[in-house]
Amino acid sequence: MCGIAGYLNFNPARAPDVLQATIARMNRRIAHRGPDDRGQWGDPDNLCHLGHTRLSVLDLSAAGHQPMHSADGRYVISFNGEIYNYRNLRQQLEKLGHAFHTGTDTEVILAGFAVDGVDFFTVVDGMFALAIFDRETGITTLARDRAGEKPLYYAAGDGFLAFASELRALLEIEELPVTLSEPALALYFTLRYVPDPDTILTPVKKLEPGCVLQVTRDGRQSLNRYYSFEIDQAHEVGPDKLGRYVDTLEEALSEALTDRLNSDVPLGAFLSSGVDSALACALLAKKLGKTVKTFTIGFEGDPGSEHEAARDIAQRLGTEHREHIFTAADFDRICGDIGKLLDEPNGDRSCVPTYLLAEFTRRHVTVAISGDAGDELFGGYSRYPAFAVAYDRDRSGRAPAMVQTYIERGLPVFAADAVREALPQGYEAVLDFYDRYAPVFMHLGRPALHSLRQLDFRTYLPGAVLAKVDRMTMQHALEVRTPFLSPRMLNLAGRAGMGLCWNGRMQKLALRHLLARYLPAPHVQAPKKGFGMPPSVFFNNQPRLEQELRQAHRRLTETRFFGERPGALDRLFRAAGNGINAIWATIVLAKWVDSVERPL
Repeated sequence: MCGIAGYLNFNPARAPDVLQATIARMNRRIAHRGPDDRGQWGDPDNLCHLGHTRLSVLDLSAAGHQPMHSADGRYVISFNGEIYNYRNLRQQLEKLGHAFHTGTDTEVILAGFAVDGVDFFTVVDGMFALAIFDRETGITTLARDRAGEKPLYYAAGDGFLAFASELRALLEIEELPVTLSEPALALYFTLRYVPDPDTILTPVKKLEPGCVLQVTRDGRQSLNRYYSFEIDQAHEVGPDKLGRYVDTLEEALSEALTDRLNSDVPLGAFLSSGVDSALACALLAKKLGKTVKTFTIGFEGDPGSEHEAARDIAQRLGTEHREHIFTAADFDRICGDIGKLLDEPNGDRSCVPTYLLAEFTRRHVTVAISGDAGDELFGGYSRYPAFAVAYDRDRSGRAPAMVQTYIERGLPVFAADAVREALPQGYEAVLDFYDRYAPVFMHLGRPALHSLRQLDFRTYLPGAVLAKVDRMTMQHALEVRTPFLSPRMLNLAGRAGMGLCWNGRMQKLALRHLLARYLPAPHVQAPKKGFGMPPSVFFNNQPRLEQELRQAHRRLTETRFFGERPGALDRLFRAAGNGINAIWATIVLAKWVDSVERPL
């Protein structure tokens, strides 16, 4: 896993050495993403400058150095990610006459892009964010993986467009003016994250998952989508074919895991008491016969902590298991640094234990398998059933209102009235968000559960979950791989009918049926537990939390943004009340603002 950076210069008066110095600063800012190597390149025409920091996972030799040139010298790439089917793609390209000089997946991307252009991304199984510069046409192609596992930020300024793996790298560009975005803040206080394509800062944007952005030599932009997760009701699999579907699921997930074992460095797996991580570990240990190193986080003094159940699963599967218990000392340490650790504010409470899990895991391995995305793909969140039943019973409401109701009740942060009153000029962005995703509820006769799966895959998964995993693990240069996001698994999930996701009593039915082949009923039937910091963590650290909230108010009051909006902050703080999500999101925002080295 790596970090990428780039600067497209449309002003010939800019000196190349100044731009190379900018790339060097951007590289230093994302060095934690790739501690093993660092490189940069500038084209002779002073149009494109690329940077790269490398975490060596495949082909650890210097042959994997980036930015990398294609064999004919036409294309130059800066690539962050892993392509799991690169060996198969390489064989196909070799049949077309391509010769390869490294063992990297990066070289395969260059060769595939030379043959098929942006269409090549449709056959790639991987997580990635990349930039490819065509020296012949002057066109730069930016692309991001299907689900948004890897981030890609970009911003256009006066005579330039810059991009990077992290928002903070763009802040190294002195000629890029940035301000807190009122629309983005309204979205953040509503969702606890800022959804694609927006970011917390104007004019920075995030490239959306499954999209390609091409930029010409004079700065014109063209954005296209190559993938969107859809529910395929025309080929839906019903409960009458559950057994056959589970067989196919086992084959597809085993295949995805096998592909994700490609590594020249030590590899392990996250394990909780949940279905998804337990299933991944079960298939690794029992189906594929691998010796698995597993890692778990527990919570001190919390009766709902998952570590004991995870320990039992590990014993049954025969894994080399390690666990760490989250204590008040961990909370103090990580809470104090959370603003620096997050590249962009993310109020998801599980950021803190994810950081600790990554820190703990990285002491033993460089790559870890996770169960992320199983809930979105197969309908596993505990918030789904009540909303789905209510919506299926009464479909008289407008679709945007359905999105709003789900967000406000299922993923509550601040109430709508509080956000609207505090940030009236920004609240329109929240309404636009509801309108944008309203079509998921406009399918005649489709069960609401399918709409919720699709909505969360497009919003909550990339905006909160995958962003959290990427930022927290890359702080420790730990690469995390998610088998549930392979193209074949996405296709299978899109065909899963209601009876395979929920039978009125149990969720993720197909996954549980598969897990039952490897673990006993108590683990198979265990209810969903979130990985976020449980309420007990906040109750046990109440004095610290109150102190942090007071400091958050002071720090946010000092910003130019809230200074120009008297009363807005007080309205939000009053509205937060005792809501854990609202309180934590506010603390995170303040700590992030405090960590930014520019006036906001």
